[in-house]
Parts: sequence; C-alpha cells; structure tokens
Amino acid sequence: MKKLGSLPSLIVAEGLKTTHTDFLNYPDGNGGWTNFTGPEVVTYIRELTLGLVDIGVARGERVGLIAPPSPEWVIVDLAIQAAGAVSVPIFKKISPESYRHEIKDSGMRHLFIGHPDEIPMAVEHGEGRAELITFGCCTDNERFTDLLERGRRRHTDDPGEFDRLLDAVTRDDLCTIIYTSGSTGLPKGVELTQNNLLSQIEATEQRFDIRSDTDVALSLLPLAHIFERMVVYFYLSRGVRIYFVDDPKKLTAYAQSAQPTIMTVVPRLLEKVHERIVEKAEEKRGLAGKLARSAIARAGYRSIDAAPSVVDRIYNGLVYRKFRAALGGRIRVMISGSAKAAPELLQFFVNVGLDMYEGYGLTETSPVVAANYPGHRKIGTVGPLFPEIEVNIAEDGEVLVRGPNVMRGYHNRPDATAETIVDGWLHTGDLGSMDEDGYLTISGRKKELFKKSTGEYVPPAPIEKAIAEHPAVDTAVIIADNRAYVTALLFPDIEKISRVRSEHGFLSMSDREFLDSRYLREDILRHIEDVNRRRHHCEKVVRFELLDHAPTIDSGELTPTMKVRRQEIERIYRDKIEGMYKQIGGSQ
Repeated sequence: MKKLGSLPSLIVAEGLKTTHTDFLNYPDGNGGWTNFTGPEVVTYIRELTLGLVDIGVARGERVGLIAPPSPEWVIVDLAIQAAGAVSVPIFKKISPESYRHEIKDSGMRHLFIGHPDEIPMAVEHGEGRAELITFGCCTDNERFTDLLERGRRRHTDDPGEFDRLLDAVTRDDLCTIIYTSGSTGLPKGVELTQNNLLSQIEATEQRFDIRSDTDVALSLLPLAHIFERMVVYFYLSRGVRIYFVDDPKKLTAYAQSAQPTIMTVVPRLLEKVHERIVEKAEEKRGLAGKLARSAIARAGYRSIDAAPSVVDRIYNGLVYRKFRAALGGRIRVMISGSAKAAPELLQFFVNVGLDMYEGYGLTETSPVVAANYPGHRKIGTVGPLFPEIEVNIAEDGEVLVRGPNVMRGYHNRPDATAETIVDGWLHTGDLGSMDEDGYLTISGRKKELFKKSTGEYVPPAPIEKAIAEHPAVDTAVIIADNRAYVTALLFPDIEKISRVRSEHGFLSMSDREFLDSRYLREDILRHIEDVNRRRHHCEKVVRFELLDHAPTIDSGELTPTMKVRRQEIERIYRDKIEGMYKQIGGSQ
C-alpha cells in the first residue's frame, strides 16, 4: 500500500475532505454535543501551528500537553507536530515528582493545559519551568487566543506557509515523547517517530475495515496513552466521526446518544459493565429474572464457534439485544487492550453480540504488536502479529519484537535503551508463546514474581484475581517482595457494599458501618482461607488490611489505563503494610 507522509498532513487532508458536520464531538454539559466540522478542525490546527511558529517554537522543540480527551486535545497535539515540534502528553494526577521530572527531562518551554483542575499542579510544579497556556474549558485562555490570532495574521500574509510546514514534516521526525506510567521509579520518556505511528495506521487499515460513511467511534480512554491515541489517529485518517467521553461512568448515556459502531476499551471497564449486567439480572424477580440469569450464564460458557441454537436465538431476542441497546445498539467492533482480559469475559461479550477483539502491545511498540481481528480470532490469545512486525520467543519465554513500530529509544536514557533494544530486538519483559497458526499468547510478566525473604517466589496476579472474586472486594494488591510472608491490601467495591450488606441481613447498618464490621472482615477472611487452600504453602496470604475506598486514577493508585500502580500503593499505605508485618497472626 502507499506509504503515508506524516500524521498532520494525513489528518489535515482528511479533515478538509470530510463532509460530516459532527466530525469531532464533545459533551456540551446539557445532554448534547458540541460539534466540530472537518474544515473547522483544520482551521484551528493551521492557526495554532502558525501561532506556535510566530512565538519561536522551533523544529524538534518539545511542547507539553495535559488535558481531557477532546477535539481540542487533538487540535493542539497535531498543531505541535505540524510546526515540526514534538508533542509531550502528560497524564493527569501524576505525582509532583514525576510532573517536575517530565517537564525538566523533556526540556519543554510551553505547556498547554485544557482543564481548570490541572492548573494548581501546573502552577506549583510547572510554572517557571514552562509557560502555561490554557485552552478549552479553562476560564483564562488569553494566551491561546493570542496564538490563534497570530496564526490568522501569518496565514493572511503568507497563505502557503502552513502547507510548506506540513511538507517539511517527514516520517523520520520525532513525533512524540510519552512518559511511561510504570509501577517503579521515575517515568522514562518513550521516543516515537512519525514512522512508528504511521506504520501502525497502515497496519490497522489492513486489519480492520472502518468506513467514514457508516462508522462512528466512541473514545473514552486517555489520549495521553498511546493505545487510544493511535486509534484516534486511525479514525481521523479514515474520516470517521469521533465522540469523546469526559466521564467513563457515563458510558451508557453517551453510547445511547452517539450510537457508536466501534470503540476501544480496557479489561477493567469490561469487568465493570459485566458486573452491572449481572447485578441487574439478580435484582429481577419471576420469569424475567430467571430468563436473564439463564441467558447470562449461557453467554459465559457457550463456545463462540458453536452454531446458535433455538434457545440462543430466544435469548438474543429477549435479553442480549437489551445489552447491546445499552451501548447504542450499533456496536460491531470492540477492541480490548492495555492489559490481559479474562477469556471468559471476552467470550461473554462475543456471545451477546458485541464483537470483542483482544490485542497486545506496549508504549515502546507504538503500541500494537498483535491483535485478533474479524475472521481471525482465538479467545485466550492476543491474535496474529500486525503486518511487518516480527516476534521471537527467547529461551526464557520472553517476547522479543522487531519492526517499524519499535521506538527510537528512551529520551536521555541511552543506558536504558541499550538494555531494552538488543541487536534490533525490543525486549518486552512479557512472557509468551506462538501457536502453530501464528497466534500470540501472553502468559505473564517476566519480572512479576515476588521473591520472599525466604528465597521463595510468589506470583501475585493469580492470588489477587482469586481474592477479588469476593463480592465486596474491588481490587487486591499482594505484598510479598523481600518479606517473610504474604499479605494483601484490599480495596472494597463501594458500589456493591449496599447489596452485600442487604443480602447478609445487615439492614440497620450504614455502608460505612458494614465496611468496618467484624462480620465482613471475618467473611473475607473465610474467603481468603479458601483461596489459600488452593495455593502452595509459600503463597498463602497470612494477613490482610481492608481499606475504605476503591482505587482511583486521581489518587495515583491506578494508571490512566486502570492498572494497579504497586509502588505508589506501597508508598501510600506504608504504615498499614508495616503494621501487617509486626506480628504473624490472623487478619485484623
């Protein structure tokens, strides 16, 4: 296929061509949407690009961006690239130390801020290091307005300047530096080129048939994360209408309004949707409840390759179509990434008519390495390799990747780059295998084994998953590294506490009282003892601490893609952890 020029030139060309009046959209706060046409998007990109050039932003210069997913985020990001500069997105709610590090390490002189909630952190830890430029829903956008006005004047004086700037951006140019939200140490800046991202768009086009005239995308993941960002670039390159979500908790309402045909998700979101479906079915009484519960159970165990029976068709007409309607009724492709999803969860969604495709990748691979796609799906695997990408399985089982998607390196970290890319192969740190049909399976992290002070190794993930099956537990975090025995921090599922309390007959208690009750703690202890009976003696959880809230992105306990940040959790709850190791005994 024809090689593309650069992201900004590709997307500007598509924006000028599209006739959609709702090309990019964002909630207006009143139940409707603020719409941007393609030409409006291009005009803003052009004016901001020329405004940046007018204030002296040079080719290769780093420019920061922190904002919610929105049309304006896309406009600022592409304008930075069109000016020949490098976009440096910052995740919201990172630690002050990481905030300062990313500004200093990237060398940015300007930081765009798209939400008032981000201003206090930026003022405290960014002002004086970079000029703060507010836009979008911020109240003071004087500097941003000035940039647009400067751009308009430059375009009037020289109508061809913007096109020349676009032509000057090449596939070899550095496109972005993304600081990984890892669980240990200060984040490393991953350098991705225009070629890295364009190769992904070209590969995605070969795998997924997405059409501008019929498809509508719902975007609800952070654009600072490369997974959603690359997907949005792909949508834009195909002229697909995009509806950005400002709050994932309002997913159902937004989906019913936008009626998307495609969306990308993370496993944690799928788990929450599935839990709500099950809860509503359990609340139903009589024949309707029995039918709903039976249909849900059937979707969980039925092979996706089995021909639908009469019963399946009945369930589809009476139950499954309601699940689909909750997401707008038109979804034909859902892609799960960022973390491994439980096979039974994917099977459930496929069987209710929401076509799920799981993929795998890293920030360092721009991000996709492999993905299931229409006509090529094996649940439990992450699919065949993307075009032009090679994978080698090392002797110890580590997945090594080579291809046009592999990063240029870590910013200012030649040592880390040399450790990660060896002889052209990127060492992912993930363990996996390839089957005879060319499907990749990821089995775990190479380093995600805790070594106890006794020398024994403990795999945290399966223990955490088993403990989190208790209805009152949202997330379990195992503590064992360099410790004499295993303990666990438990985050409650606040949304379920009322139901669990009622089911156990504690109607006179408040949710808070029940969360603190001896009964709940003893019930969780019995569950953990049952989990322990199925584990090796060195993996048994000896003590646990039940916290009073679910983990959140804002608190720093979860990454923006809702993965547990172990190091941050261990820092926040250091005292509670140390308390569990003062003496060996029961739970509380």
